[in-house]
Amino acid sequence: MRRLIVPLLVVIALAASIGSASADTATLADGITATSIKVTYTFARSMTFSVTAASSSAITQATLFYQSGVTPPRSQPANPFTPANPVDLAASVDLSKSSISAFSTVSYWWEISDEAGRQLRTDTQTLAYIDNRFAWKDFASGAVHVHWPVGDSGFSATAAAVANEALPRLQQQLGVEPPSPIDLYLYTKVDDLRSAVELSGRPWLGGLARPEFGVALVAIAPGDSALVQMRHDIPHELTHLMVFIATTPGYRSVPRWLDEGLATLNEGEPDSSQAESLRVAFANNQLSPIMTLCGAFPADATAAKLAYAQSRGVVQQIIDDYGSAGLQALMAAYRDGASCTGGVERGLNTTLASIELKWRSSLGPGGGAAAVASGSGPWIVIWLALALPLLGLIMWRKPKRSNL
Repeated sequence: MRRLIVPLLVVIALAASIGSASADTATLADGITATSIKVTYTFARSMTFSVTAASSSAITQATLFYQSGVTPPRSQPANPFTPANPVDLAASVDLSKSSISAFSTVSYWWEISDEAGRQLRTDTQTLAYIDNRFAWKDFASGAVHVHWPVGDSGFSATAAAVANEALPRLQQQLGVEPPSPIDLYLYTKVDDLRSAVELSGRPWLGGLARPEFGVALVAIAPGDSALVQMRHDIPHELTHLMVFIATTPGYRSVPRWLDEGLATLNEGEPDSSQAESLRVAFANNQLSPIMTLCGAFPADATAAKLAYAQSRGVVQQIIDDYGSAGLQALMAAYRDGASCTGGVERGLNTTLASIELKWRSSLGPGGGAAAVASGSGPWIVIWLALALPLLGLIMWRKPKRSNL
């Protein structure tokens, strides 16, 4: 009997020891608590994160981690504090210098340490960083969520109807489903919109898409002309959201002439000022080669109008010749990271210059090869220098045909 009692006592002692160790581990893991996790911000100025931390020992260190959308996380030490238990912690971020983008979802968490060496990582919290300078009203219709500060519900319902009317057409063009939800913000004043997204250097812009966030911003005030402007501006910005979906992860490879050209085409009737800008530039042989519009558009209002008009024309030519299938093949090529000209060659089995030449020729006399070449600079000279000797060699070696 004694032989059984001794091993049994050993087992009981081990169990007590293990239980004690488990309790200590639990105490270590649960030693720090975090409550009242909050964030407040003044739009485009500053954002303040706060938390109350407590432990059996004084809290000695705390760091905030945050990220906007899919950008890499950034760290921000807590504002200076005196070690204590409990302690109110805060971390301030200067929004004018941070990577936090307007209308993005901000994710954040705290990492906190105490004097005993215990550590705590809080659960990840999220915040929708919207322009809180305005008291936004909300209206949802399908996947479209309209936010507006001024006007009755009929105003937002009309905007939602215009968006829902445009989406099937965009789906047919690009062969992709729209994002859900789509957040459509209707600013009353253009200046308010520009200040929200830092467009002060481009005064001709009246709307903006944040496709990576599923957000479209337009400046439309309630009134008699609101519907006309909605049908013009909303499909334009929604196009950018759809192009983003069709070309992710290669959206940055999409040429600006294609992205803006399709968006401008989906506005409906051509803008009269753009059409006049195109007419004057064509008449004076001042159209720039479409290659110059692969990247950012000009900041100058007159040059920008012409860029939009040219891009619209070239995209219309692509749709006329290749239809939606060609447009989708183009998007697939850029989704894979093709270059500006390489995407056209891969997707449409032709060249960007050939498409531009055909479009310019449709404008009237003087819109042909010479016009496409103008402004292309030394590249055209180099091409001719290489091509002409080769052409001469081919002609010299070609046997002469006898006259019968």
